[in-house]
Amino acid sequence: MIYPTVISKESNLVHIVKDQNTCVCGFTYNAFATFTKKDLKKIKFKPEKVITCPNCKSIIK
Repeated sequence: MIYPTVISKESNLVHIVKDQNTCVCGFTYNAFATFTKKDLKKIKFKPEKVITCPNCKSIIK
C-alpha cells in the first residue's frame, strides 16, 4: 500500500500525512494556516515499508 508521507527535519523519521498540517501520529509538519506549492512538494507517496515513525506504523496496522 502507498501512503502520502513527509520527513521530519529534527529526527529524519518518515511520517504518514493525515491532513494539511499534521501526521497520523500527531506530528505537526506545517504550522502555518496557508498551504503553498512548496508545502505540497514536501509530501511524497511512498510504500508502507519505508515509513520509519513507530507511532504511524502502529496506527496503520
